[in-house]
Amino acid sequence: MLQIDKEKCIGCGLCAKSCFSNAIKIEEKKAIPVEGCIYCGSCVGVCPVKAIKLETSDNGPVEDLSSYKGVWVIIENDPVTKMPKKVSYELLSEGRKLADKLGEDVYAVDLCVGADGQTMEELQSVGCDHLILVEDAVLEQYNTELFSGIVTGLIRQRKPSIVLFAGTQNGRDLAPRVSAKLQVGLTADCTGLEINEAGELVQVRPTYGGNVIASIVTPNHRPQMASVRGNVFSVVHAAEKKELDVIKSEILIDKSSLKVKRVGFKPKKVIYKDVEEADIVIVGGYGAGKKGFELIHELAIKLSAAVGATRKAVDEGWAPFEIQVGQTGKVVAPDLYICFGVSGALQHTIGIRGAKKIIAVNDDPTAQIFGMADVAILGDSTEILQTLIKLADEKGREVFSVS
Repeated sequence: MLQIDKEKCIGCGLCAKSCFSNAIKIEEKKAIPVEGCIYCGSCVGVCPVKAIKLETSDNGPVEDLSSYKGVWVIIENDPVTKMPKKVSYELLSEGRKLADKLGEDVYAVDLCVGADGQTMEELQSVGCDHLILVEDAVLEQYNTELFSGIVTGLIRQRKPSIVLFAGTQNGRDLAPRVSAKLQVGLTADCTGLEINEAGELVQVRPTYGGNVIASIVTPNHRPQMASVRGNVFSVVHAAEKKELDVIKSEILIDKSSLKVKRVGFKPKKVIYKDVEEADIVIVGGYGAGKKGFELIHELAIKLSAAVGATRKAVDEGWAPFEIQVGQTGKVVAPDLYICFGVSGALQHTIGIRGAKKIIAVNDDPTAQIFGMADVAILGDSTEILQTLIKLADEKGREVFSVS
C-alpha cells in the first residue's frame, strides 16, 4: 500500500512525474495516491522530504541469507537429440562469471533419462563445478507438474543463491511455477546479469516497451531467479577444465500421481530455418513490403540463410511469429545479419546485438538501423534484393564476406 504523509509533503510534484502508471496526482499542493499503483517504488526514491512509504506484507527475510550458496543453471534438453540446448551452455558460461565474483561454485541441474560422457565433458569445458543429476525414464519429455516439483524440492534442500532458467517455451513455463512455489521473485527475459557491491544479483531487462532499462535486485529473499533467452550471452570455454563433481539426487517420483501424461511425441514440421541457430539471417521489415519478403525468401534459399522479420512485418501478415526477431520474438547472434526496410527501433535491435556483422538496406537516410550497421546501403530494398539474387546465382555464398 502506498502511503503519503501530508504533513511532510511539500507538493513538489516529483513523485507524480516519476510515476509510470499515473497513480499519483497533485491536489491543493499535496500528493494524493489514486488507483493504478503498480508498487514499483519510483516515487519513494524521488521524494526529497521522505513523505512517501510503500508498505507491503513483507517483514523482511525469515532466515539467514548467507546460508544460500552457489549459482545454479537449470539445464534444458532438446526433445529430439536429448542433449542440452546451446542456451544452457550460454547460461553456464555467464554463471561462471557470476560465481567467480561471488567466490562460489557453478551447478548444472539436469533432469533427464541419463547424462552421457559427452554432456559431462561439455559441462566441464564451460567451467561447471558440479552436476546435480536426476535420472528417470519419465523425465524423457518435459512435464510441468513433475519438473517444477523436482526443481523446487532441490532448491529447498540445497539452497542456491542464484538460479538461472532458459527463456524458452519450457523455461517460461517452469521458472514462474518454481518462483510461485518458493514465493520468491523472478525476472524474465534478462539482457544482462551483474553482481553489485552488496553481492546481489542485478537483473537487467528492458521494460515499458523497451523505453526503460530496469536493473532489478532481490535484497530480502533467496534464491535470486532470472530467465534469459538464447543468444543473449556467448558460450565461453574455460581456460582449464575442472573435474566435474556429479551429484546423483535420489528423488522419489510417484508416476501414478501425475495429472498429465504424455502419450506420444511428434516433432513439429519445420518450414523455416531456425533464426537462433543460423550463421546468416536475412530480415525483412515493414519497409521491405510484401513483395520484398518474397525476394528475401528467394535470396535466403540461395545463401542457405534463415529468414527473419520485424514485429510490424509479422503484424501485417507477411511472416509468421515464429521468425520474429526482437524483444518480443527471437534473439539472434549470426555471423552475418542482413536487413531490408528495417527502421532500427529499440524493440528490434535488442534482438540483434549479438550479430557479428550487420548489413542494413533502407531508403531512409535517417533510419536508426544505420547507426549500428557495419555496412549501410541507402537505396530501394526491392532493387537491391534483385541485384543480390543475381550475384548469388553467379557466386553463391561468396557474394557476402563475413570476415
